[in-house]
Order: sequence, then structure tokens, then C-alpha cells
Amino acid sequence: MNVLHLEIVCPDGELFSGEAKSILVTTDDGEMQILRGHADIVATLKTGRAKLTLPDGSERLASASGGFIIVKDGSAKVVATTFEFKDTIDLERARLAKEAAEEKIKHAKDEREFEIAKAKLERALSRISVASGK
Repeated sequence: MNVLHLEIVCPDGELFSGEAKSILVTTDDGEMQILRGHADIVATLKTGRAKLTLPDGSERLASASGGFIIVKDGSAKVVATTFEFKDTIDLERARLAKEAAEEKIKHAKDEREFEIAKAKLERALSRISVASGK
């Protein structure tokens, strides 16, 4: 079977450990899909969509932000700051986070506040996109 061993972990703990056909993540260099036989690599994750394809062909969409993916010896490990599968995202909470981040961007007192608010907005937009299927 064309599968690889995949682990997905974040500060909340292990979210997935098992066989997968592929994992697609957003990296600093764009989207990257890892399949069985992929070359060893370490890449930094950027806030965005992730897609896990299971051996039966079913897919699980997620929103991920921060961290990295490492592929070594035919296995992959995603270590993310946040990683939320579609079925665990509270859409209304994500919308409220978007609004709050937009307000913080408008009223940022310095570059640091602006960058933090911008990161929160990117995360909220990713969560909204995944949860609403857009």
C-alpha cells in the first residue's frame, strides 16, 4: 500500500498518529504535499490549510499555524503551534477572533502590536476558510 507513517502534534498533544496516503501543508515556500517516498526535508509551516488523506481515500481538512514538518526515512511529523481539524473549529468563535484582530490592526500602537494582530487575523481567516469549506 502507498502509505507513510504520519504524526501530527501540537502543544495540546498528539492529534494523529498512523498511516496516511499524504499530508498537504502550507509552508513558507507554498503548499507542500508529502507522499510515500518523499525526500527527507524540514520545512517551516505558515498559517494556512492542511489536508490529511487517509489510506481509504477520505480526507480531513485542517487549519495549521506555526511550527514545522520533518520527513525522514519515509515518515513525516508535523509539529505545529496550532492544528485544528475542520470538525473541531468553532466557526462563530473564529469570526469573532477575525473581528477582534481587525480592530487591533486598526488601533495598533506600534509594529509589534500590528504584527501580532496580523498573525491573529491570518489564523482566524484560515480557520474560517476551513470550517466553512471555502
